[in-house]
Amino acid sequence: MLRVTLRGQTYFACEACGMIYEGAELASSCEAWCTSHGSCNLEITSQSVGRVSRSGLRQRGSGS
Repeated sequence: MLRVTLRGQTYFACEACGMIYEGAELASSCEAWCTSHGSCNLEITSQSVGRVSRSGLRQRGSGS
């Protein structure tokens, strides 16, 4: 899980898909799902506040 600071507020991001959450628990749940299923869970990602773009994150649908 990544810790992200935007405009003085700390958020947490899933290292597998890059979705950003207000709480570490949701980011951890997202990362666990993404890692074990190779996809995102709509119930979890619907609670995200954004997404980070960062080299090295697994990008779904990239054809690789």
